[in-house]
Amino acid sequence: MATRRAKKEKGGFQDVAVTVPNSAAVSRSPSVTLGPTQGVWSKLRRFQLGTGIYNDIRSRAPYYASDWTDAWNYRVIPAIVLIFFANVLPGIAFSLDLIETTQRYGVSEVLLSSFMASFIFSIFGAQPLCIAGVTGPITVLNKTIFNIIERQPNPPDYLQFVGWVYLWGAILHWITAILNWCNFLKYVTLFSCDTFGFYVSWVYLQYGVQVITRQFPTPDNSTESPVPTLDGAFVGIILAFLMLVTSYLFRTASRSALFHRHVRRFLADYGMPISLVAASAMAYWGRFNHANPTTLPTGRAFMPAGDRE
Repeated sequence: MATRRAKKEKGGFQDVAVTVPNSAAVSRSPSVTLGPTQGVWSKLRRFQLGTGIYNDIRSRAPYYASDWTDAWNYRVIPAIVLIFFANVLPGIAFSLDLIETTQRYGVSEVLLSSFMASFIFSIFGAQPLCIAGVTGPITVLNKTIFNIIERQPNPPDYLQFVGWVYLWGAILHWITAILNWCNFLKYVTLFSCDTFGFYVSWVYLQYGVQVITRQFPTPDNSTESPVPTLDGAFVGIILAFLMLVTSYLFRTASRSALFHRHVRRFLADYGMPISLVAASAMAYWGRFNHANPTTLPTGRAFMPAGDRE
Protein backbone atom coordinates (compact mmCIF):
# COMPACT_ATOMS: atom_id res chain seq x y z
CA MET A 1 0.00 0.00 0.00
CA ALA A 2 1.35 3.43 -0.91
CA THR A 3 0.02 6.96 -0.50
CA ARG A 4 -0.05 9.23 -3.55
CA ARG A 5 -0.74 12.95 -3.33
CA ALA A 6 -3.38 14.00 -5.88
CA LYS A 7 -4.72 17.44 -6.75
CA LYS A 8 -8.40 18.22 -6.40
CA GLU A 9 -10.38 19.81 -9.25
CA LYS A 10 -11.07 23.04 -7.30
CA GLY A 11 -7.65 23.45 -5.76
CA GLY A 12 -5.88 21.99 -2.78
CA PHE A 13 -4.46 18.51 -2.34
CA GLN A 14 -5.60 15.40 -0.60
CA ASP A 15 -4.01 12.10 0.23
CA VAL A 16 -5.36 9.19 -1.83
CA ALA A 17 -4.58 5.60 -1.01
CA VAL A 18 -3.47 3.71 -4.09
CA THR A 19 -2.61 0.05 -4.21
CA VAL A 20 0.70 -0.47 -5.97
CA PRO A 21 2.22 -3.94 -6.31
CA ASN A 22 5.63 -4.54 -4.90
CA SER A 23 8.18 -3.46 -7.50
CA ALA A 24 10.52 -6.18 -6.46
CA ALA A 25 7.97 -8.77 -7.49
CA VAL A 26 7.62 -7.40 -11.02
CA SER A 27 9.84 -9.12 -13.57
CA ARG A 28 11.05 -7.39 -16.72
CA SER A 29 11.67 -10.64 -18.58
CA PRO A 30 9.81 -10.88 -21.92
CA SER A 31 9.19 -14.55 -21.29
CA VAL A 32 7.28 -13.67 -18.12
CA THR A 33 5.30 -10.73 -19.43
CA LEU A 34 4.35 -12.55 -22.66
CA GLY A 35 3.97 -16.00 -21.20
CA PRO A 36 6.18 -19.07 -21.61
CA THR A 37 5.35 -19.58 -25.31
CA GLN A 38 4.33 -16.13 -26.54
CA GLY A 39 7.92 -14.86 -26.52
CA VAL A 40 9.04 -17.54 -28.95
CA TRP A 41 5.88 -17.10 -31.00
CA SER A 42 6.52 -13.36 -31.42
CA LYS A 43 9.94 -14.14 -32.88
CA LEU A 44 8.62 -16.78 -35.23
CA ARG A 45 5.50 -14.85 -36.25
CA ARG A 46 7.17 -13.31 -39.30
CA PHE A 47 7.91 -16.80 -40.61
CA GLN A 48 4.25 -17.83 -40.69
CA LEU A 49 3.01 -19.18 -44.00
CA GLY A 50 1.67 -16.48 -46.27
CA THR A 51 2.29 -13.57 -43.90
CA GLY A 52 4.22 -11.71 -46.57
CA ILE A 53 1.28 -11.90 -48.97
CA TYR A 54 -1.11 -10.85 -46.22
CA ASN A 55 1.04 -7.89 -45.18
CA ASP A 56 1.42 -6.72 -48.77
CA ILE A 57 -2.32 -6.77 -49.39
CA ARG A 58 -3.08 -5.13 -46.04
CA SER A 59 -0.59 -2.33 -46.65
CA ARG A 60 -1.89 -1.71 -50.17
CA ALA A 61 -5.61 -2.04 -49.39
CA PRO A 62 -6.12 1.59 -48.23
CA TYR A 63 -4.66 2.89 -51.50
CA TYR A 64 -5.96 0.27 -53.90
CA ALA A 65 -9.06 2.22 -54.95
CA SER A 66 -7.19 5.52 -55.22
CA ASP A 67 -4.66 3.93 -57.56
CA TRP A 68 -7.48 3.50 -60.05
CA THR A 69 -9.43 6.72 -59.37
CA ASP A 70 -6.30 8.88 -59.54
CA ALA A 71 -5.79 7.66 -63.08
CA TRP A 72 -8.56 9.99 -64.26
CA ASN A 73 -6.01 12.66 -65.06
CA TYR A 74 -4.56 13.95 -68.31
CA ARG A 75 -1.01 13.23 -67.19
CA VAL A 76 -1.85 9.54 -67.32
CA ILE A 77 -2.45 9.70 -71.09
CA PRO A 78 1.15 10.56 -72.12
CA ALA A 79 2.40 8.08 -69.53
CA ILE A 80 0.27 5.34 -71.11
CA VAL A 81 1.50 6.23 -74.61
CA LEU A 82 5.14 6.25 -73.49
CA ILE A 83 4.87 2.98 -71.57
CA PHE A 84 2.99 1.34 -74.44
CA PHE A 85 5.74 2.06 -76.96
CA ALA A 86 8.45 1.33 -74.39
CA ASN A 87 6.97 -2.17 -73.99
CA VAL A 88 6.11 -2.71 -77.65
CA LEU A 89 9.62 -2.00 -78.93
CA PRO A 90 11.45 -4.71 -76.94
CA GLY A 91 8.50 -7.04 -77.42
CA ILE A 92 8.77 -6.66 -81.18
CA ALA A 93 12.55 -7.06 -81.17
CA PHE A 94 12.53 -10.17 -78.99
CA SER A 95 9.49 -11.74 -80.64
CA LEU A 96 11.15 -11.27 -84.03
CA ASP A 97 14.06 -13.30 -82.72
CA LEU A 98 11.69 -15.96 -81.36
CA ILE A 99 9.71 -16.36 -84.57
CA GLU A 100 12.91 -16.68 -86.61
CA THR A 101 14.36 -19.23 -84.19
CA THR A 102 11.40 -21.37 -83.15
CA GLN A 103 8.86 -20.69 -85.92
CA ARG A 104 6.19 -21.29 -83.29
CA TYR A 105 5.20 -17.94 -81.79
CA GLY A 106 5.99 -14.30 -82.44
CA VAL A 107 4.63 -10.78 -82.07
CA SER A 108 0.96 -11.60 -81.51
CA GLU A 109 1.69 -14.17 -78.82
CA VAL A 110 4.21 -11.94 -77.02
CA LEU A 111 1.98 -8.87 -76.95
CA LEU A 112 -1.15 -10.79 -75.98
CA SER A 113 0.57 -12.78 -73.23
CA SER A 114 2.20 -9.61 -71.87
CA PHE A 115 -1.20 -7.95 -71.66
CA MET A 116 -2.81 -10.95 -69.95
CA ALA A 117 0.01 -11.29 -67.41
CA SER A 118 0.00 -7.54 -66.64
CA PHE A 119 -3.78 -7.47 -66.27
CA ILE A 120 -3.86 -10.42 -63.88
CA PHE A 121 -0.95 -9.09 -61.84
CA SER A 122 -2.43 -5.59 -61.55
CA ILE A 123 -5.78 -6.95 -60.33
CA PHE A 124 -4.70 -9.74 -57.98
CA GLY A 125 -1.20 -8.56 -57.07
CA ALA A 126 -2.33 -5.41 -55.24
CA GLN A 127 -0.04 -3.40 -57.54
CA PRO A 128 -2.21 -1.75 -60.24
CA LEU A 129 0.55 0.73 -61.12
CA CYS A 130 3.19 -1.94 -61.79
CA ILE A 131 4.70 -2.00 -65.28
CA ALA A 132 5.25 -5.44 -66.80
CA GLY A 133 6.85 -6.28 -70.12
CA VAL A 134 9.15 -8.56 -72.07
CA THR A 135 12.87 -8.58 -71.33
CA GLY A 136 15.91 -10.13 -72.92
CA PRO A 137 16.43 -13.01 -70.46
CA ILE A 138 13.00 -14.42 -71.33
CA THR A 139 14.02 -14.63 -74.98
CA VAL A 140 17.35 -16.20 -74.12
CA LEU A 141 15.57 -18.79 -71.95
CA ASN A 142 13.14 -19.73 -74.72
CA LYS A 143 15.90 -20.00 -77.31
CA THR A 144 18.00 -22.13 -74.98
CA ILE A 145 15.09 -24.48 -74.32
CA PHE A 146 14.44 -24.75 -78.06
CA ASN A 147 18.09 -25.56 -78.82
CA ILE A 148 18.19 -28.23 -76.10
CA ILE A 149 15.00 -29.87 -77.34
CA GLU A 150 16.04 -29.87 -80.97
CA ARG A 151 19.19 -31.86 -80.15
CA GLN A 152 17.16 -34.74 -78.73
CA PRO A 153 16.52 -37.81 -80.91
CA ASN A 154 12.79 -37.77 -80.14
CA PRO A 155 12.07 -34.18 -79.10
CA PRO A 156 8.81 -33.33 -77.33
CA ASP A 157 6.46 -30.64 -78.57
CA TYR A 158 8.16 -27.32 -77.97
CA LEU A 159 5.11 -25.33 -76.87
CA GLN A 160 3.96 -28.05 -74.49
CA PHE A 161 7.42 -28.33 -72.96
CA VAL A 162 7.68 -24.55 -72.51
CA GLY A 163 4.24 -24.56 -70.92
CA TRP A 164 5.39 -27.08 -68.31
CA VAL A 165 8.56 -25.06 -67.70
CA TYR A 166 6.56 -21.93 -66.94
CA LEU A 167 4.08 -23.86 -64.82
CA TRP A 168 6.96 -25.19 -62.74
CA GLY A 169 8.33 -21.65 -62.50
CA ALA A 170 4.94 -20.45 -61.25
CA ILE A 171 4.88 -23.19 -58.60
CA LEU A 172 8.31 -22.11 -57.38
CA HIS A 173 7.07 -18.52 -57.14
CA TRP A 174 4.06 -19.64 -55.11
CA ILE A 175 6.27 -21.63 -52.74
CA THR A 176 8.64 -18.68 -52.36
CA ALA A 177 5.76 -16.34 -51.53
CA ILE A 178 4.04 -18.70 -49.10
CA LEU A 179 7.24 -19.55 -47.20
CA ASN A 180 8.32 -15.88 -47.10
CA TRP A 181 11.69 -16.66 -48.64
CA CYS A 182 11.87 -13.08 -49.89
CA ASN A 183 12.76 -12.09 -46.32
CA PHE A 184 16.23 -13.50 -46.92
CA LEU A 185 16.91 -10.83 -49.57
CA LYS A 186 18.20 -8.60 -46.78
CA TYR A 187 21.26 -10.85 -46.71
CA VAL A 188 21.87 -10.36 -50.45
CA THR A 189 23.86 -7.38 -51.70
CA LEU A 190 22.92 -5.19 -54.65
CA PHE A 191 25.72 -6.71 -56.71
CA SER A 192 23.37 -9.28 -58.24
CA CYS A 193 20.83 -6.57 -59.12
CA ASP A 194 23.49 -4.39 -60.73
CA THR A 195 24.93 -7.23 -62.79
CA PHE A 196 21.47 -8.30 -63.92
CA GLY A 197 20.59 -4.71 -64.89
CA PHE A 198 23.83 -4.45 -66.87
CA TYR A 199 23.02 -7.74 -68.59
CA VAL A 200 19.52 -6.61 -69.56
CA SER A 201 20.81 -3.27 -70.89
CA TRP A 202 23.50 -5.00 -72.93
CA VAL A 203 20.97 -7.48 -74.33
CA TYR A 204 18.86 -4.56 -75.59
CA LEU A 205 21.86 -3.08 -77.38
CA GLN A 206 22.92 -6.43 -78.78
CA TYR A 207 19.44 -7.22 -80.13
CA GLY A 208 19.17 -3.75 -81.67
CA VAL A 209 22.37 -4.29 -83.63
CA GLN A 210 21.37 -7.85 -84.48
CA VAL A 211 18.04 -6.76 -85.97
CA ILE A 212 19.87 -4.33 -88.28
CA THR A 213 22.56 -6.80 -89.35
CA ARG A 214 19.92 -9.40 -90.22
CA GLN A 215 18.68 -7.14 -93.00
CA PHE A 216 21.85 -7.65 -95.03
CA PRO A 217 21.66 -10.47 -97.59
CA THR A 218 23.66 -13.56 -96.74
CA PRO A 219 23.99 -16.94 -98.50
CA ASP A 220 22.07 -18.80 -95.78
CA ASN A 221 18.95 -16.61 -96.01
CA SER A 222 18.51 -16.75 -99.78
CA THR A 223 15.37 -18.83 -99.35
CA GLU A 224 13.64 -16.37 -97.02
CA SER A 225 10.64 -14.42 -98.21
CA PRO A 226 11.04 -11.55 -98.79
CA VAL A 227 14.71 -11.82 -99.64
CA PRO A 228 16.79 -9.09 -97.90
CA THR A 229 18.49 -6.65 -100.25
CA LEU A 230 21.48 -4.39 -99.81
CA ASP A 231 19.39 -1.29 -100.54
CA GLY A 232 16.81 -2.36 -97.97
CA ALA A 233 19.54 -2.89 -95.38
CA PHE A 234 20.89 0.62 -95.88
CA VAL A 235 17.37 2.05 -95.64
CA GLY A 236 16.88 0.18 -92.37
CA ILE A 237 20.07 1.69 -90.98
CA ILE A 238 18.98 5.18 -92.05
CA LEU A 239 15.57 4.78 -90.42
CA ALA A 240 17.13 3.42 -87.23
CA PHE A 241 19.47 6.42 -86.94
CA LEU A 242 16.60 8.74 -87.88
CA MET A 243 14.52 7.50 -84.97
CA LEU A 244 17.48 7.66 -82.58
CA VAL A 245 18.47 11.21 -83.54
CA THR A 246 14.95 12.64 -83.60
CA SER A 247 14.15 11.13 -80.20
CA TYR A 248 17.34 12.63 -78.78
CA LEU A 249 16.56 16.03 -80.31
CA PHE A 250 13.05 16.00 -78.90
CA ARG A 251 14.39 15.12 -75.48
CA THR A 252 17.06 17.84 -75.66
CA ALA A 253 14.54 20.46 -76.79
CA SER A 254 12.17 19.55 -73.94
CA ARG A 255 14.94 20.28 -71.41
CA SER A 256 16.11 23.51 -73.02
CA ALA A 257 14.82 27.10 -72.80
CA LEU A 258 13.48 27.02 -76.36
CA PHE A 259 9.79 27.28 -77.26
CA HIS A 260 6.89 27.73 -74.89
CA ARG A 261 6.64 25.55 -71.80
CA HIS A 262 3.57 23.79 -73.19
CA VAL A 263 5.51 22.94 -76.35
CA ARG A 264 8.40 21.59 -74.29
CA ARG A 265 5.99 19.50 -72.24
CA PHE A 266 4.44 18.12 -75.45
CA LEU A 267 7.87 17.19 -76.81
CA ALA A 268 8.77 15.48 -73.54
CA ASP A 269 5.51 13.51 -73.52
CA TYR A 270 5.21 12.52 -77.17
CA GLY A 271 8.70 12.95 -78.65
CA MET A 272 9.60 9.27 -78.61
CA PRO A 273 6.23 7.99 -79.95
CA ILE A 274 6.32 10.59 -82.74
CA SER A 275 9.84 9.51 -83.70
CA LEU A 276 8.83 5.86 -83.75
CA VAL A 277 5.69 6.38 -85.84
CA ALA A 278 7.45 8.73 -88.27
CA ALA A 279 10.42 6.41 -88.80
CA SER A 280 8.11 3.43 -89.30
CA ALA A 281 5.92 5.34 -91.77
CA MET A 282 8.91 6.47 -93.84
CA ALA A 283 9.68 2.82 -94.63
CA TYR A 284 6.57 2.90 -96.86
CA TRP A 285 7.25 6.28 -98.47
CA GLY A 286 8.86 7.09 -101.81
CA ARG A 287 12.28 5.68 -102.60
CA PHE A 288 12.49 4.11 -99.16
CA ASN A 289 9.57 1.88 -100.08
CA HIS A 290 11.13 1.00 -103.46
CA ALA A 291 14.26 -0.19 -101.66
CA ASN A 292 12.09 -2.87 -100.03
CA PRO A 293 13.42 -2.71 -96.46
CA THR A 294 12.82 -5.70 -94.24
CA THR A 295 9.69 -5.28 -92.14
CA LEU A 296 8.29 -7.20 -89.22
CA PRO A 297 6.63 -10.48 -90.26
CA THR A 298 3.11 -10.35 -88.88
CA GLY A 299 -0.03 -12.33 -89.54
CA ARG A 300 -3.69 -11.70 -88.98
CA ALA A 301 -4.87 -10.21 -85.71
CA PHE A 302 -5.20 -12.70 -82.83
CA MET A 303 -3.89 -15.51 -84.99
CA PRO A 304 -0.87 -17.73 -84.16
CA ALA A 305 2.46 -17.07 -85.81
CA GLY A 306 4.16 -19.44 -88.17
CA ASP A 307 0.84 -20.64 -89.67
CA ARG A 308 0.39 -23.17 -86.87
CA GLU A 309 -2.99 -24.32 -85.66
